[in-house]
This record gives sequence, C-alpha cells and structure tokens, in this order.
Amino acid sequence: MAELTRQTAMNATQSTLLKFPITGTSALCKEVRARGLHSFEQLIKYVRSLPYSRPTDGNDPCAVLRERRGTCSSKHRLLAAVAHDCDHAEVQLMVGIFAMCEANTPGVGTVLDAAGLTSIPEAHCYLKINGERFDFTGLRSGTASPFESLVTEQVVAPAALAERKIHFHKDAIAAWAPAHGLTAKAAWPIREACIAALAPPRSMNQYG
Repeated sequence: MAELTRQTAMNATQSTLLKFPITGTSALCKEVRARGLHSFEQLIKYVRSLPYSRPTDGNDPCAVLRERRGTCSSKHRLLAAVAHDCDHAEVQLMVGIFAMCEANTPGVGTVLDAAGLTSIPEAHCYLKINGERFDFTGLRSGTASPFESLVTEQVVAPAALAERKIHFHKDAIAAWAPAHGLTAKAAWPIREACIAALAPPRSMNQYG
C-alpha cells in the first residue's frame, strides 16, 4: 500500500523511538543479525528498500529476508516481531481500513475507473509507537495520505496477522459493497486487481 504519511515515513528513522539494538535471542533476530543488521533502524531501512511483492510463505516473517521482497503485511509483521523479541512491546503492529483511491495509492486508478468506482476499502499494515504511525512499505506516495480516509484501525499480534487482517478486511468490503451496487464476492476481485496493479508479475500468490 502507499505510504500513509510521506513526511513521517521519510523522517521515521530519525526518531529515537526506532533507534534500539537488535538484542533478541530468537531465530528471527539471529537471522536478521546474520545479514549485518544490528539495529532496528538498520532493519527498517533495509525492509523499506525491498520490492513490493508477496513472499512465497506469508506466514514466515523470515521470508521477507530470504526472498528479499515484501508487502505492507509481511514487512511490518517482520519489524514488529523483531521489536517484540527485543522487548520493545511499545512497537505495535496495526491494521487500518482506508478508502483506497488513485490519490493516496498511485497505480490503482485505472482499475477503479474500469469498475466505475472512485475508491474501495483497503486494509493496510503499519507500525504505531506511542501514538505515532510509521509506514515502511516503500511504495511511492500520492497527493493524499491514506490517513485522511482512515475508517478504523486495530492492534494485532504479529503471529495472528494473516487471519485477523483478512477477516477484518472482508468484513469491511461486505459492509461497503451493497451501497455501491456490488456483492462482497464481486468487490473482492476488484481489490485484488488493484493490488496486482501495484505489484510485479507473479506476486499474487497469497493474501498480502
């Protein structure tokens, strides 16, 4: 997904909230350090630079490191899991629903136009620390922030993200679709086509 706040994302690694050593003893933290990433700030910069694409195994946080790619879900799940392994529980993994459109997510406009829509509910993952939101997806930002059309958000545990996000998102689509002359079943492929417009070919192997 497009970055939620351009200025925040740009300056995020300058925040003292994100500057701590990766000291966890989990296999995940060990794999991060094996790649020469010894601070959370370094990991953020690395993850943000990776291409937007769904890893083969979306349930394995290490897949982002091994396959050198990720989505908003997989990238932020990795970051949150590492932070928690380092006893930084203040780093919260968030899922928010916003009205995705061309202005806040450049690249989806053609798909929405073809469907006769101006926007569609999208679930986006990001981090929140002490009330401040951070997005490290790494996609180009648009002329508007998704936060301007944020409907709701919730904190989710990294291990529960895959199941919680898809239910949260599909419930939002189901509530929105009838007012736009659609069923939830008809609306979901439009959402998937929007994500496909953002991602490289062959990346749509599982929910992002």
